[in-house]
Amino acid sequence: MGYTEYMQKAIDYIEENLQGPITIEDCARVSGFSKFHFHRLFSIHLDVTLMEYIRRRRLCHAMNELICGRRILDIAMDYGYSSERAFSRAFLQEFGQIPSRCRSANYSIPPKPLLEESLNHSTGGILMDYLSEVRIDSLHTMNTASGVRISKDPEAEVITFMSEWSAKTGIGAGTRRFGFDVPVSEEQQQEGLRGYEYWVVLGQDIPALAEGITCKHVEGCRYAILRITEPFADPFERIPLGWKKLAAWVNSRGYQTACDKERYWLEEVQETGESVVMDLYFPIE
Repeated sequence: MGYTEYMQKAIDYIEENLQGPITIEDCARVSGFSKFHFHRLFSIHLDVTLMEYIRRRRLCHAMNELICGRRILDIAMDYGYSSERAFSRAFLQEFGQIPSRCRSANYSIPPKPLLEESLNHSTGGILMDYLSEVRIDSLHTMNTASGVRISKDPEAEVITFMSEWSAKTGIGAGTRRFGFDVPVSEEQQQEGLRGYEYWVVLGQDIPALAEGITCKHVEGCRYAILRITEPFADPFERIPLGWKKLAAWVNSRGYQTACDKERYWLEEVQETGESVVMDLYFPIE
């Protein structure tokens, strides 16, 4: 059994609760995954964050109710908007028209996604020479210095911050480093903010940590690993396609992740000779 069946439970849960509060913790609990694991899986398969997906589904259903003749204010309240004005602003952004002009629109709600079909459709033809075959390997238990940034460009900010700290502390540039996306709140997402966490692997001696850096103990784990050659040549194509191929491979082989342990999806950039590669790590059990 692949993991998409468990993720589909979260999709079904969202659809059934669009008029109530929905959090990433709720969806992760329904799917049986940790918050970080769910966050990464969801964005890979739906191509949007969880909160963006919920926002869009709510507005689709709101459009349908608008056409059925309900009052705009009642619809706004049902779908979590604080006022008719806030609802109208979101509606205009999504559909290009204010609600009052859509009463006679020819519209039907897009069908609920089916992850298995979406996975097969989006990955069936991925044969890119910059994507390696998948291999299985382990990362041992490690202590890391961890920094997190939430901003409009969190990767660059946190990597620069951690690299400068590492240089001052005497940690060599060859030390292994990992990064990964972290979820943000709905309010932060509406402001255009994203989250990224970056690790520098430590030795046995823990150096003095600067403000904004924490020591994180990470348990060892087996991973499915895929390598992307020159990922930054076209990062908006190569990195997402790499994750999709890796996720499809893991799902097709029925690997599961322990629900009672926190696992992380990792990205590791390395220089190999004259080229740059990025290894993607999908945790498996």
